[in-house]
Amino acid sequence: MAMRASDIPHAAFVAQLSRHLASVPASRADNVRRGAVAIVIRLVPAEEEDIADFPPFACQDDAPAALVQAVDAFLGAAGMGRARAQILFIQRAVYPGDPWSGHIGFPGGKHEPQDADDRATAERETREELGLDLAAGGAFVRLGALDDALAYFLWRGVAMAVSPQVYLQVHRRTPPMELSAEVASAHWVDLAHILRRVDQPAAPFAPNYRCIQRDIAARLCPRHAAARPLWLRILAWALGSARYTMLPLPFAAGDAVVRRPDAAPGPEARSQFASDSELYLWGLSLGMVCSLVDLGLPVAPARLAPGYVSVASPWPQLDPWRWADVNLVANGLHRVLWDPRRRKPWRVPMRRTPSGRAAAPARDFFMSYYSVVGIAFPLSCLARLSLLWVLGRGAARLLSRLVFS
Repeated sequence: MAMRASDIPHAAFVAQLSRHLASVPASRADNVRRGAVAIVIRLVPAEEEDIADFPPFACQDDAPAALVQAVDAFLGAAGMGRARAQILFIQRAVYPGDPWSGHIGFPGGKHEPQDADDRATAERETREELGLDLAAGGAFVRLGALDDALAYFLWRGVAMAVSPQVYLQVHRRTPPMELSAEVASAHWVDLAHILRRVDQPAAPFAPNYRCIQRDIAARLCPRHAAARPLWLRILAWALGSARYTMLPLPFAAGDAVVRRPDAAPGPEARSQFASDSELYLWGLSLGMVCSLVDLGLPVAPARLAPGYVSVASPWPQLDPWRWADVNLVANGLHRVLWDPRRRKPWRVPMRRTPSGRAAAPARDFFMSYYSVVGIAFPLSCLARLSLLWVLGRGAARLLSRLVFS
């Protein structure tokens, strides 16, 4: 019988995550603007009487091996094996003109001149947005960094590389949070809701496939999206919409949710990115969660679910009526280009650098998709034009015969 991801103890998942973060180097995108986010994990006792207080976390030095040993000792203490892991997500406040308005993600932002590195950026932004000090007080320990996630705009390439910094809360009580004007709410989401996607992979247009639709024409011409001239409306009708995979994350009330009463999400944000009981994770943040799960699984995904490709699977889908052929090509190549055996930690591509060898940039989820669509879409248009030309020529011949017969 195949093992289920939902049966994996969360402490074992966090322990494996710390080992892979320490042993498998994170890839870094150079020569682009940089930003960083903080992925904060906490452990909650399955039963209130399981753990009266967390064991002390003691790390002898900053070496990766010492950190892994300290995490193993911490998670191996009595009662910790039954604890549930929760991940901190935020919903950004709604601002007109902000491309990330109302989105679900992690606390963080762009690099500032005073930041020494990506870690400093993530810690400063988390302190400013949530009031959580990840660097002081000993309540949190940094486990490492995931591969850079690439934020980009169509036709303009990569706009920013975002470094996800992973932290583990090692105190029993979470420090109180004070949300800034940039954040509408903060949510602790149980890891089990994310691992369920491993056991039940989403397939394109299947019953469990849920998506967020985006106007393709508006993404291609963002400067004209607000005015929507006639030519843009015609283009939008011709191209249709793109359907981006969405991972619904149920959340419970109580201490798992922190809200700012003066900045509750408006109806538009709730309908697009959240409801009263779920967060809708998609895009860049969903890609980060995919990398996090890949590194934390203690066994290869093939032993868990034969159909598993990634938590972020499937790739975006174009309009199923207009572009069924493009979707067919893209979905066929998805498993080949985004197979778990081709990604970290099962395969780590390396590159030569002046100082030695380093991890090569990982295969980006969306860039892989647009590389495929960049070939399949023009071929589809060319095939349709050729078909129209053949049909038009045949209709002209038939009409001439009818006229001159």
